[in-house]
Amino acid sequence: MLVVSPLHGQSQQDLNAQGRKILEKADLELNAIYKKALAVTPDEKGVELLRQAQRAWIAFRDAEAMLHADAMRGGSAAPLLFYGRKTQLTRERIKHLQDHVELHGGR
Repeated sequence: MLVVSPLHGQSQQDLNAQGRKILEKADLELNAIYKKALAVTPDEKGVELLRQAQRAWIAFRDAEAMLHADAMRGGSAAPLLFYGRKTQLTRERIKHLQDHVELHGGR
């Protein structure tokens, strides 16, 4: 399910800028929960696995967002599609990392 935040720009350029700002906010949330996830991971092996998973996930997220935006290749709305998909995937990852924190946080 695609969750889209309301955008209120008057031009495509405004909408693209708002999409980028929404993504930046989601990235800040992602970085915060990732740090918590690292902190509660019980051992170095788990930390290394989490780091590997995060690096792989970032590569996937970026490639998936580029693929999604390709539907408007060369169009002025392509950045909005890119930022929107990247934001959606980032929010999903935040939930996964929150689950990790809850699973390991009690230790």
